[in-house]
Amino acid sequence: MKTFRDSFEENYMAYEKPCANKRGFCIRYEYIGKWYVFRLEKAEKQRYKRIFAMLCTLGTLFFALAALQRCELNYRSFPTLFSGFSLALFLFEWFGVLQFVFSKDKLTNQNFEQMNMILRLAPGANAVVLFCAAISCIIIIIRNGLPAGVGMVPLFYFFSGICSFLITFFYRALPYEKQENKAWDDKSKKFICM
Repeated sequence: MKTFRDSFEENYMAYEKPCANKRGFCIRYEYIGKWYVFRLEKAEKQRYKRIFAMLCTLGTLFFALAALQRCELNYRSFPTLFSGFSLALFLFEWFGVLQFVFSKDKLTNQNFEQMNMILRLAPGANAVVLFCAAISCIIIIIRNGLPAGVGMVPLFYFFSGICSFLITFFYRALPYEKQENKAWDDKSKKFICM
């Protein structure tokens, strides 16, 4: 597995830039790796950014509505266990969604790989955990004959899981491509071997 240093040395090149100091130059680093670009029109990419932010917000809201209800279901072991795992996965999901929402048109190799891994895994895993929480709540309701009012808890967990699933589904459908970097074409830069 590549370390951060290996990845940095592979994707960045040092060059001398004229500067008003004692040496007359300073060292700058230029990204020379491949760019990752989503093959979407600007308006369409903005629409996906809004959809992801809305789905993540709705999923978090539904989760909060389910987990913060004062009822017997939220004190049982399995729903509590699943909601705890889900809370951790929501942190990753939010991190990935915010990376996508604030991403530029071109992404570096490191940024894309990190965002891609998070958005392919975290929302899908979160959806599975939330569905398990909903199912465990339903089983407890059936076994213990709890009142119908507590039925909103598994419903909210289920809706939250659907929101997380849709993030993964839409993200996997987004087309992207690698593009060549034109940093080497700038002849005014004197690149230095690292």
